[in-house]
Amino acid sequence: MKKTFQLATIAFLATFMIGCASTSQLEADIESLKAQMASVSAEAAEANQRSKAAEATANRAEQTAADTNSKLDRMFKKSMMK
Repeated sequence: MKKTFQLATIAFLATFMIGCASTSQLEADIESLKAQMASVSAEAAEANQRSKAAEATANRAEQTAADTNSKLDRMFKKSMMK
C-alpha cells in the first residue's frame, strides 16, 4: 500500500511537472504568436496605406485623361468650325 501510494505520488508529480512544462511552452508559443500578429498587423497597415496611395494616383491619372479628352474634343470642334 505504501509503495502504491509512493508510485501514485511520483506519477502525479511527474504529470504535474510535465503539465507545467507544457504550460510554459504554450505561453512561449502565445508570445511568439502575439509578436507575429503584431508584425502581420503592421504589414497590413502598410499595405493599406500603399493601396490608398495607388488609388489616389489612379484617380489623378483618370482626371488627367478626362481633361485631355475634353481638350481634344474642343480642338476637334474648333477645327470642324473652320
